[in-house]
Amino acid sequence: MARKSARAAAVQMVFENMLGGDGGEETLRGLIEFAPEEDDQEYIDELLQGIEAHAEELDAAIEKCLKGWALERIAKVDLAVLRVAVYELCYARKTPDAVVINEAVTLAQRFDVPQAGKFVNGVLSSVLAQRDQAEETP
Repeated sequence: MARKSARAAAVQMVFENMLGGDGGEETLRGLIEFAPEEDDQEYIDELLQGIEAHAEELDAAIEKCLKGWALERIAKVDLAVLRVAVYELCYARKTPDAVVINEAVTLAQRFDVPQAGKFVNGVLSSVLAQRDQAEETP
């Protein structure tokens, strides 16, 4: 399984968790047509555990970058995409920033509407700018 597919599976599992599901093995098997390779499963697990562990910080970072929006107004699927991407941008940092943002935009367009990509891109660009600014400040 490619990282792109693993990331999409993670977004779907985060979305399921937001709606009250458990996002467990049964869900993962239903999302993909073949079993993930070991490194992909580890990647998915890392994303899900990290998102759970840093949920408040992730939501605060997202909310800080919203212009005229409240976190509660964001479509749940877009919020799931944002949580995965912000975790990768701020905590995992194993994937180039441009790749994280590009794939998040693609996932938002795939799971929501095409215009959602612009929204996700804007929020993630702001998160990235704030992360970089915080790192430059001593």
